[in-house]
Amino acid sequence: MSKHGLTETPGVPIKRSKLSVQDGTAASSVNPPVFNSRYAEKAFTTAFVRAFRERESFQDQETGARVYEHPYPAAALPNFLDSADYVQTLRNELLQEAYFHKSNDLYEFYQSEDLRLSKKPHIEALKNAIYSHEFFAMMSSLTGIDLDPSVIDLNGNQYHEGCYLLCHDDDIKSEKEGRRIAFILYLVDEDWSAADGGALDLFRCNEAGYPVEVAQSLVPVRNSLAFFELSSTSYHQVAEVLSRDKTRISISGWFHGPLQTRLVSKTMPFYPLTSSEKDNELEELVNPDYLKKETMAKMNNVFLDQSSIELQGFFKPDVYKALVQEVEAIENEMDGFDSLWDETMGPRHVRSYSRVSDKNHTTIPPTLARAQSLFKSTLFESFLKEVTNLALPSANAELRMFKKGDYTLLHDHALEKSGLDAVFSFPHFGASAKQEWDENWGAGATHYVNGKSNLLTLQPKNNTLTLVLRDEGTLRFVRYLTARVGEARRRELSMLYTVEDEDEDEEEEEGDGPTPE
Repeated sequence: MSKHGLTETPGVPIKRSKLSVQDGTAASSVNPPVFNSRYAEKAFTTAFVRAFRERESFQDQETGARVYEHPYPAAALPNFLDSADYVQTLRNELLQEAYFHKSNDLYEFYQSEDLRLSKKPHIEALKNAIYSHEFFAMMSSLTGIDLDPSVIDLNGNQYHEGCYLLCHDDDIKSEKEGRRIAFILYLVDEDWSAADGGALDLFRCNEAGYPVEVAQSLVPVRNSLAFFELSSTSYHQVAEVLSRDKTRISISGWFHGPLQTRLVSKTMPFYPLTSSEKDNELEELVNPDYLKKETMAKMNNVFLDQSSIELQGFFKPDVYKALVQEVEAIENEMDGFDSLWDETMGPRHVRSYSRVSDKNHTTIPPTLARAQSLFKSTLFESFLKEVTNLALPSANAELRMFKKGDYTLLHDHALEKSGLDAVFSFPHFGASAKQEWDENWGAGATHYVNGKSNLLTLQPKNNTLTLVLRDEGTLRFVRYLTARVGEARRRELSMLYTVEDEDEDEEEEEGDGPTPE
């Protein structure tokens, strides 16, 4: 089960259109919406369901309705409702609903309450039509799936500029049933195009069942019903909305049915710390202020009080300058960033970023290599013990880089051990005049959460080491880097140190590393 619901921002209705809708119109006085009759004709449904079940390509010449056979069964039914006037009035009413800001590691958008509660006449008429035997019979005949008519979810959604929903599978289930079909009725502007963003992206999976790349992108079309079959590999996303003056408006829901299977998670490898090659490595690299006894005592007090500390200007200025210049010299070579950050990390329903692979270890420039070696040493463990009072027997180390479109998510397939997070940040800003990460981007920060509480937010900062003690139940994620970050990149040396239990002498287990995609 995914952990995404744990970090959801408490709902506050903050998005409502200024469009006016006349009140007092009883739902019973509104004619029920009429579905496009072509989609119930036997000749159409026979050809359609065969293509949907057999995963074959299909396009109806009369309506333009399509079945996408790859990467999994999906479909689009244009002109789904017969009346354009009804669609416009439905859109106006939907804009008048109260919307709640939904924001966590996985998504950023606005959602209405369950539309079953709405008393607006055209919304209520649509709700009744969707719950009708006619609609269930049509969907069952089009998908060939025995759907449960007693369970359906229905919400209105708004995606403004910078909103998104990252890669996930929707394969949510209870003890007796699970989601089988996801559907979206688009109510976007008539001229919505691919340049506006917000496409429904469908992911191809590898042999292990992990999403690796977008195989199909469905651009929202007004009055089009898109739907697809859900399974443990039905990974999809709503791409970031790029339009500044249009809103991706839709009604979405799920039909429920038989249970599906899930995947198994992977673990991170941990290795014992090693002896440093030079006894004075701390003195040569680290800002001398942080090595003074009085400063160490102050840092210890802060960490014991807050379980976290941020050490800005951690390396000596000349050391940091050399580190950045050497890294960017490699990045500016013919192969660009891929010459150093050569391994793309996935799967996409868990994470998306680049790192330096083991085979590319010799490419790491000398100053950064020294820093990494220091962080993996018993010498640095002694320094950390002075600051944190913690014994740190082993660690996982990763040199990683996040660019526009990257993220990490809270997910059972990527749960980290509890321990001490130590992240040294050396971000890149490209040709931008900015020399520091802009909090107004609302992107690229690390969030520490427990339950529904956001405990700590850390922005990438030049030459800064952050230490955070993450106990059981506390999780972290890097928020999706939206288009607002431009060419800026979050670069860091990320360490996770295991903490020696004083009460129990437990051996660390070494597992397989994260699955790169």
